[in-house]
Amino acid sequence: MKIIIVDDDCLVAGALKTILEANPDIEVTATGSDGEEACSLYREYLPEYLPDILLMDIRMKGMDGLEASRKILGEFPEAKILLLTTFSDDEYIVKALRLGTKGYLLKQDHTSILPALQAVYSGQTVFGTEIISKIPELLQSSDGFDYASRNISERELDI
Repeated sequence: MKIIIVDDDCLVAGALKTILEANPDIEVTATGSDGEEACSLYREYLPEYLPDILLMDIRMKGMDGLEASRKILGEFPEAKILLLTTFSDDEYIVKALRLGTKGYLLKQDHTSILPALQAVYSGQTVFGTEIISKIPELLQSSDGFDYASRNISERELDI
């Protein structure tokens, strides 16, 4: 599994790289520090070395992870982006769902990162424990969010 890690904290990016590469099935092909770099790195490895997953922070200086996700998914709809953040912000969660990212995890739940990457790699959409409990409420909110347009199946909602 080829991963690109983008986080504005170089210590976090480095630690994630070290932890993930301890698994022989994972290769971190690149690391970056902001959304612009995420877009550049994603394009750089095309077409011969397309990353399987882009693991990216949401809050970063310059272009944030949500805007980078929008740009990348606009150009490469098949991209698998897993957002990693310290913020369980309802607005961020809804934006991530609407964009079509494959997951939203909190950095504090570090033990779920590897299983989440494996799930996303196999085609699933994942959310951290704290996030998943908010989704039904967010989907029923008055903003009219249409989960069907996001391709979330009834089964995924049940889970």
